[in-house]
Amino acid sequence: MNIFFMRHGETSWNTVKRLQGTTDIPLNQNGIELAKKTAAGMYQQGITFQRIYSSPLIRAKQTAEQMNAFSNIEIIEDSRISEFCFGKGEGVLFKDIIEDPKYAKLKAWFKDPEHYEPFEGSESFQHFFGRISSFLDDIKLLEKQDKKIQNVLIVCHGGVTRGILKVMLNLSIKHFAELQIPNCSINCATLNEGTFQIQYTAKVFQ
Repeated sequence: MNIFFMRHGETSWNTVKRLQGTTDIPLNQNGIELAKKTAAGMYQQGITFQRIYSSPLIRAKQTAEQMNAFSNIEIIEDSRISEFCFGKGEGVLFKDIIEDPKYAKLKAWFKDPEHYEPFEGSESFQHFFGRISSFLDDIKLLEKQDKKIQNVLIVCHGGVTRGILKVMLNLSIKHFAELQIPNCSINCATLNEGTFQIQYTAKVFQ
C-alpha cells in the first residue's frame, strides 16, 4: 500500500507568515490552483486514490476536494490529523515568534522542541504525537483488512506532516521542525505488513 501525505494549499496567512494552528483559514486562489495542479500532476503519473482522509480544517478540506478530482470518492474527515493547536500563539507572525522574548515558549516549538512546554491553551507534544500514532495504527489496520486499496491520500498540515514522518521513522524530536514542507508538497511511504518505509518527502507535482 502506498501512503501519500501532503500539506494543504496556500492561505493568506501563509503568504504573510502568520502561525495558523487550528485557526480555520481558507485557501487563497493560489492555494486552490496549487491543489488543482498537484492533482493533475499526480494523475499524469497514473496516481489515483482508493481512500482519502482530510483534516477537518477548511484549508485541508478544500485541498482534498481538489485532490479528489480524478478519484471521485468519499473524503473522510479525521480530527487526529488536524494541525497542532498553538492556543493564544495562533495568529502571531513568525518574525515576532523568533524575535520577541515574550514568545520564547512558542519559539521553542520551532527552535528547541526538546524543551517545548505547552502554554496558554496550546497542545502538548505527547497529545499531538499520540493522536497521529492512533491515526497511523488505523491505517495499518486498513492494510490488513482491505488488500484492494493501493493508494491512500492524507491531506493535512505542515506540523502534522512532520509528525507523521517522526512517528513513521521513530525519529528524535530534536530536529522535528527543521524539515521544510511547502504547500501541496507530497510525501510518500509504502506500508507492507505494518511497516512504513519512506519513498520521498516534499515532492512537488506541479
